Amino acid sequence: MTGWMVGVDTGGTFTDLIAYRAATGERRAVKVPSVPDDPSRAVIDALDELSATGIAPGEIGFLVHGTTVATNTLIEEDGARAGLLITEGFRAVYEARGWSQPDADDLLDPFYRKPRLLVPQARTAEAVERLDYRGAVLTPLDEDKLREAVRALAGTGIESVAVCYLFSFRNPSHERRTAEIVAEEAPGLRVSLSSDILPTIREYPRLSTTAIDAYVGPRVERYLLRLGAALADAGIETPQLFLMQSHGGLMRIGLGARFPNQTLLSGPAAGAVSGRALGALVGRPDVVTFDMGGTSTDIAVIAGGRIEETDSGRIAGQDIGTPMLSVATLGAGGGTVAHIGKDGLMKVGPRSAGADPGPACYGSGGTEPTVTDANLLLGALGPGSVLGGRMTLDPGLARAAVEERVAGPLGLDAIEAAAGIVRIVNSNMAVDLRLAFQRRGADPRDFALVAFGGAGPLHAAALAREVGIPQVVVPLAPGLNSAFGLLQTDVRHVYVKSSVAVLAGLAADAMEDEFAGLEARALADVREEGFDEAEAALRRQIDMRYLHQGYQLAVDCLARPVDAAEKAALKSRFDALHGRVYGASAPDEDAETVTFRVIAEIAVPKLELPRIEAGDGDPARAETGARPLYDFASGGFVPCRIYDRALLRAGDAVAGPAAIQQFDSTTIVLAGQGATVEAHGNLVIDAGDPP
Repeated sequence: MTGWMVGVDTGGTFTDLIAYRAATGERRAVKVPSVPDDPSRAVIDALDELSATGIAPGEIGFLVHGTTVATNTLIEEDGARAGLLITEGFRAVYEARGWSQPDADDLLDPFYRKPRLLVPQARTAEAVERLDYRGAVLTPLDEDKLREAVRALAGTGIESVAVCYLFSFRNPSHERRTAEIVAEEAPGLRVSLSSDILPTIREYPRLSTTAIDAYVGPRVERYLLRLGAALADAGIETPQLFLMQSHGGLMRIGLGARFPNQTLLSGPAAGAVSGRALGALVGRPDVVTFDMGGTSTDIAVIAGGRIEETDSGRIAGQDIGTPMLSVATLGAGGGTVAHIGKDGLMKVGPRSAGADPGPACYGSGGTEPTVTDANLLLGALGPGSVLGGRMTLDPGLARAAVEERVAGPLGLDAIEAAAGIVRIVNSNMAVDLRLAFQRRGADPRDFALVAFGGAGPLHAAALAREVGIPQVVVPLAPGLNSAFGLLQTDVRHVYVKSSVAVLAGLAADAMEDEFAGLEARALADVREEGFDEAEAALRRQIDMRYLHQGYQLAVDCLARPVDAAEKAALKSRFDALHGRVYGASAPDEDAETVTFRVIAEIAVPKLELPRIEAGDGDPARAETGARPLYDFASGGFVPCRIYDRALLRAGDAVAGPAAIQQFDSTTIVLAGQGATVEAHGNLVIDAGDPP
């Protein structure tokens, strides 16, 4: 890899850039405010600042972008006006939502409302057609009636249309003909075909994912086209422009415009990837990542150095079936707004002040109290502790917002209200951390908490102590850590196609044909991305289950081509895997194939952290002053030493209470805790026993 590798991560409040030259190990970091109305402007702003450090756009040979455009479109419910075409008689499938029930938390919320349909019945039309489960045509596509339906949908002012026909994953001919008819009858409509988006079994996940694609697609496509043009105008000449995908791999920006649903966890996935790399660096393969930014917090449990993946998730109440890392997201960030709820009690979140106007203390016009305002009043943040002093926080504005919106209505003083804000947001995050461990059957005492994001290190020590996590690791640049993750993964694509059949009766040649079709798609994308086919490592898997089961397990398929011996080996590997996962297996029973999968990976150079200069263990050289810090145990303020992290050296030990400030974040070490600087500059905090 020649030239500079650049990762740009767009968050709700700031956009972060990391530049790395693998040949020399040089590194640059940039942090600029995000531009919610047009995130591409912040990307260009960051690149302009990079140019000011002496790196010309033409020197960038590899650029990766982590984007929240698709996610925010779902959360903010401002996507495209989309329509839906579905097989006649099945228009209720989407509205029934797979007969899913509200979560336990929802049932306890007296103000709970079901997430709205992205495509309502008023913009849903039925197509006269029907395939059987093998893909054979039972009812031919009635093109005349379809044309009428398309014209009627177009008359409702839709921008895009989702097409999801029964069993189209076995035979996409009806869906593809529908796309041609839509192009003829309503030119300009963006079409999302379920046979392209998610050609797998089960109607509802496939339908919901396709509806999401139609809903976010126009906005993501416009954004990526605008970004591509802006990058070209800025002088970025490399064809290797990538997006982080939800499953932690990279894909070409052009593919992202075609399959925007694959970027729904783009930013959180980058953070999880970076957390895994950091855990390996400090010798802790079992970590839980805690990424607290300006608008949200993302949590991922990584056991044995492996990030759990899933093919079923939910974002903003919408179900999605594309592969993704298992990351839990909640509305808790530095910009999260505190308010009085309908029940008269103080609430924190999920709404955020975002980048514009931001927290009240930013002085940008915000008047609502946020978590950042509370931390400023409690001494966790200092007036000049953001962006290395380039941004000054105003305690007077923070106090006024807290007093007017929260403290006054509740009869509290500003400090009591600020402490309440932090207690509530910490409690919310602690609940989600505990649930993340419970879902994995994991013991928090076996893990380290990797804390990053601009606000993560502020809260990590308190959360670790409350949940019972013994150690906190804070990376060298926590506010830029997700941008680091963009440069610590590989180009990766996942291709799937369902084909349900009894293994014993399925010919090995037919299995090989399924894989060959998926691998042909994979190699075509490899060539489009400017790589040589020989650089791609292709891995085969088959999702298998016993007869009459409703769930399946992914089993590696090793032999090429598939032969009779490999079929027998597949069955044995499935039996063994089923026994490990569920404690039982049935070697004497037959099994079914459900979904064929090909995973294509291309290794690229990774960002590596060098060792920092060793110190003598005494952090006095980095001490810059002191300020009062609110102590939740005593309910009063205690003296807190302030350290400049840039002046700390490997081996230095900092005793709490302490605030370790740096360009992109502040780390709080509580009384009774101690932090040491490891060889690569990461802070390792002994969290102490839970109360």
